[in-house]
Amino acid sequence: MRTVTFYLIAAVVAVADQISKWSVDRSIPSYGRPVIPGLFSLTPTHNPGGAFSLFQAHPSVFVIVAVCAIVMLIGAYALRRHNDRLLCMALALALGGAVGNLLDRARFGYVRDFFHLHNPEGRTLWPIFNIADSAITVSVVLFLYRSVFVSRAGERRHPDASFTADEPR
Repeated sequence: MRTVTFYLIAAVVAVADQISKWSVDRSIPSYGRPVIPGLFSLTPTHNPGGAFSLFQAHPSVFVIVAVCAIVMLIGAYALRRHNDRLLCMALALALGGAVGNLLDRARFGYVRDFFHLHNPEGRTLWPIFNIADSAITVSVVLFLYRSVFVSRAGERRHPDASFTADEPR
């Protein structure tokens, strides 16, 4: 993946995240708005903690962690295999998500979340999230897929194979 493409993907994720948060802040009431009644709503929330609202007592730590993650993601991209598009895509998505959430933490001291999956009674089925969180989640899925189904040479592994020819038994 070309460097410009990598940074463009990260920028699109971060900008889309910020625009969506701005739009929700301006147009969705604090009690939310159903999109698919009984299943999915846009419900603005503020998350001062980490994933799943963990560690809310130390929000400044998340700024430091996000900055370190951004530096590590850029470094990992700089050291990448030039032909490993899947890895580059995962790194770009993670970078864009980290930047999107860092912008919120730096400006507000919390992350703005709004995608709300719930049951018909309104009970939350999954923690409320945003576009940046989604990009980070997709990047983790791509990393896992790559580690399970793609060999070091960039070739697809057979899902039933317990080892490849270049790995010892």
